[in-house]
Amino acid sequence: MIRLNFSGIHSREEMHRYLQTKLQLPCSQGEELDDIYDFLTMAAGRIHIIVEGLAKSRKRLGSYLDGVLKTLKDAEAVTEGLTVELREQMDAGREWLDNPAVREQSCSFSAPAMVDMASRLAPASSREGLMYHAEGMPYIRLHYPNAMNLQIQVGETMYPFMETEKDVWTVELPLDPGFYYVHLYVDNCLVLSPFLPIGYGHCRPVNYIEVGPMEEFCLMKDVPHGTIRHEFYFSTVTGRTETCICYVPPYYEESREEYPVLYLQHGFGENERGWVWQGKLNHIMDNLLAEKKAVPMLVVMANGMILEEAEEGGMRLVHQIFPEELTEDIIPFIEKKYRVIKDREHRAMAGLSMGSMQTSILVGKHPELFAWAGLFSGFMHNVIGDAPDNSHLETMKDPAFNGRMKLFFRGMGRQDEFWDRFAADDEFCEEYGIQCVRREYMGAHEWNVWRECIFDFLQLLFV
Repeated sequence: MIRLNFSGIHSREEMHRYLQTKLQLPCSQGEELDDIYDFLTMAAGRIHIIVEGLAKSRKRLGSYLDGVLKTLKDAEAVTEGLTVELREQMDAGREWLDNPAVREQSCSFSAPAMVDMASRLAPASSREGLMYHAEGMPYIRLHYPNAMNLQIQVGETMYPFMETEKDVWTVELPLDPGFYYVHLYVDNCLVLSPFLPIGYGHCRPVNYIEVGPMEEFCLMKDVPHGTIRHEFYFSTVTGRTETCICYVPPYYEESREEYPVLYLQHGFGENERGWVWQGKLNHIMDNLLAEKKAVPMLVVMANGMILEEAEEGGMRLVHQIFPEELTEDIIPFIEKKYRVIKDREHRAMAGLSMGSMQTSILVGKHPELFAWAGLFSGFMHNVIGDAPDNSHLETMKDPAFNGRMKLFFRGMGRQDEFWDRFAADDEFCEEYGIQCVRREYMGAHEWNVWRECIFDFLQLLFV
């Protein structure tokens, strides 16, 4: 057995020396991943490699760490007797498991638990959901009588369950801490489990898991809490009653102050609940306000997945209608019902992915409304449809755009599948002298990145 712990590795050079020592590589090998692959594939006998400390090293090494892990797994796939186990040790305290932000579920009958804790709470036959072994490895345990096969998909990877007891299925998930949408298949049929959290994503109700420890800034702390309010309004644009969710800061009722407003949008396939359940927006905002790192504000989240009947039958997405609904219906509704400041200097627009496109369109077509903008995994260009309308970019090309915008924020994950789009927007900004605050994060097109984006963005707003 070879145990590799990458938590103390700070650079490629350190990684080279560490692997050279731990794998007992010849002095001439170790600096290239191909050398490591060649050495492992020629190794004789049974070798079990355990890899730990991934979360801490990922922030420092980024995609290079992914390359090292891929090399190890590629060698495992073709080498008899070689096995590689990716494992993350948890913080010794584990107090985070008792945090309400970890236990809260949008809809679920189970909460994460350590295996030793769960054994005291309920008989083994009744425990279901996300749990953790004593050393910190997350696993899922579900009860499915008469099932023949269970699998769970996380990203592009499918993990098979094992029937560890009669009708009880378990699977270990060697995942780094963070948020993951998961897709459960029972006998090759996609199902929802009531014992895993259920949110809305992928254009449908969907299971997700939160592998701990959760980021500190997302946790529910003993601080004053704002409220989440579910509002209904009639939309003249869609001709229907629509809904939005409002975060209202602490002390709103006691105060007679007027507040600035952030209009914050979700991504494709999600809805107005996403920034609360998946994004933990309310906890992030509460914590920032308690630390006096953000200005008290309302945050309004609406459903940008506007559908209409298609001529060929069925429904089609018309996301480009949302900017009209926001300006004609949502903003007037909010400004009539809540004590908010009604000028562009106190009005911000932000969104992730599809919501970033809607943000770009709104900022470009309505410069009189917004002085602050945030694009998370964001698109300046409208990229949906065969001939997307990008007339909003003309406003951004105008040199006066920089003077009008108090903040133009762009955040993105380094492993995002749309990186080429972001690079094209970088060139667009450089060509036209568009000034922006640009941040990069470790991660892909995912909520783990968008939580980091909103955390940074909120601290820059209205200051």
